[in-house]
Amino acid sequence: FKPTPSIFLSQPTQNVRGEDAICELRGRHDPCIGVRGSVVATAMTRLVTADMLLLNLSANLANLKKIYG
Repeated sequence: FKPTPSIFLSQPTQNVRGEDAICELRGRHDPCIGVRGSVVATAMTRLVTADMLLLNLSANLANLKKIYG
């Protein structure tokens, strides 16, 4: 997994006290998504599996029983 990109444009935001502030990044900020990679891969696998199951809904009942029975 490659690091997530940083946005180096000044952006309006609020601090923890609710005051308006400007967020400006300096330097290199590349947190790695590798820690969350397994969660992303698992979610994508589940989506693809659900999609494949939905594709089989149009099959006839005999084929479904043969595959899943």
